[in-house]
Order: sequence, then structure tokens, then C-alpha cells
Amino acid sequence: MRRDLPRNLDRDAGVRGPAVAASSPAQAYRNASLWQRGRGQRLIAFAGVRPGELVLDLGCGTGGLTRQLAELVGPDGRVLGIDPDEARIELARRTAGAPNLEFQVAAAETLGEVARNRPFDLVFSNFVFHWIRDKRAVLRLMRDLLRPAGRILVQCVSSLPALVGELSRLADPSGERILRDFAFEEAAALAHHVEGAGLQLLRLEEQHGTHVYPTLDALLRWWQATTHDRFDPRTVEPAALSRFAEQHGDGGAFRVRETFCWFEARLAPAHSWGRGG
Repeated sequence: MRRDLPRNLDRDAGVRGPAVAASSPAQAYRNASLWQRGRGQRLIAFAGVRPGELVLDLGCGTGGLTRQLAELVGPDGRVLGIDPDEARIELARRTAGAPNLEFQVAAAETLGEVARNRPFDLVFSNFVFHWIRDKRAVLRLMRDLLRPAGRILVQCVSSLPALVGELSRLADPSGERILRDFAFEEAAALAHHVEGAGLQLLRLEEQHGTHVYPTLDALLRWWQATTHDRFDPRTVEPAALSRFAEQHGDGGAFRVRETFCWFEARLAPAHSWGRGG
């Protein structure tokens, strides 16, 4: 297994996101998820997407990265973006603007039904796998969608950032209601799932990054959008928010330090032979 790191993925990706007034949770997510988008753009640059390829974007959100993939595959290629959030898919469809781009409402666990009979050159997923509990089962579904020479490229968060864990517990003392749907796993566990799914792990890297929010309001909006409104800042006592800001604010800004993984995989040789590849 190679563990080298391409230079374009080698830098800290702190992004200063503006505090914005959003008309919907989906729009709020699009406006607030700049750090995730920046990391996804680096992953796309590494993916080597070629004209004419068929690409699946698993957990496409509002479709920003999916549109970039569609530009890279060109008119002879096609990109399918899926996400379980209907509002995000609706926004993605409204702003698609490309005939080679399709969006569907679907969960990762239904990949076999959604993408049946579509052999993909690339299955791409950016900051979604930490929501998926049975990662090995989903990796098997991804494997079964690949062409013999196809590849999988995934990036996800490895552990809960301490700052947002503390923020979540201000709204929910146990933290369970807000955080229960996350399924963080570290690099070693991800490698085990990849190989257990009949895939060959080509590259795996665990990294650290920081995204910076210039105001408390910007941080609250991002975390509310990211958690699909599970975190509601209106449920937090103003005095508690003030103490949080005094303790964690850095000149008025807030830094979320995150540990995340990215990996590349392809069909293991035995599966390639089974497909005549």
C-alpha cells in the first residue's frame, strides 16, 4: 500500500467563510461548507478525471463539486450525483446547467438500485462517509458499480472535532441527539473496511486541517447546516454562548481543527478477473 501524499493535498485548507443570511437550510449549507468544498476540489484535482468518463458523486449535497466533475468529463461523459437530502438535490437540479449532469434523491445504501447497469469509471465521495454506519456494505455496493479499471476516491472526517462537540453539548447536554448519526472511524478501520469489501487499497492518508469562521454567527450557521438542523442555536442559552465565545474565540474568529482521511481504491485482482478484466 502506497502512503505517499500528492502535493496538491499536502496543505492545510483553512477557509474563511462569510456569515450569510440563507433562505433555506440547503442554501445555508451551500454557503457555509467552503472548507469541505475546498478539500473536495483538491481531491478532484488528484482524481485525474478524463473526458468521456462516467462518474458517480455519492453524497453530492447541493452539487458544487458534481458540476466540476461534469465539466471535466465533457459532453461525451456523464455524472450522476445522489444525496438523501431532498432540499439539497432540488437546489442542485436548479443550478445544474449541464446536459451531462443528473441528480437523484437516494441514500448510499440504495446505490445498487439507483445506479443499476451503469458501470462507473470513478465513484467519488467527499465528506460523506462519516455519516455511513455500515461502511463495508456501502463499499461493496461501490465496488459492484465499477468498470474493471474503475477507481473509488473517498474523503471523510475521522473523529469529532472537539470545538463542535462542545458546541453541540450546549444545545443538548448529552450531545447524543445532535451527534448520534455520525459514524467516525480512523484510518486503520477504513483500510480494514476497504480490503474487506474486496477492494485494493492504493493510497490512504490521515491528515489534519483547520477551517476558520470569522464570527460566532458563521460558526453556528455552518454547524446547523452540516447537522441538517439537528443543532439549533436558538436552544442555547445566550449566557452559555457568551462563555463559549470568550473561551474559544481567537480575535473574534473560531477555528475548527479536524482530522480526516482520504483514500483511493480499485477492484481487487480477484474481482477484476471475475469481470473479465
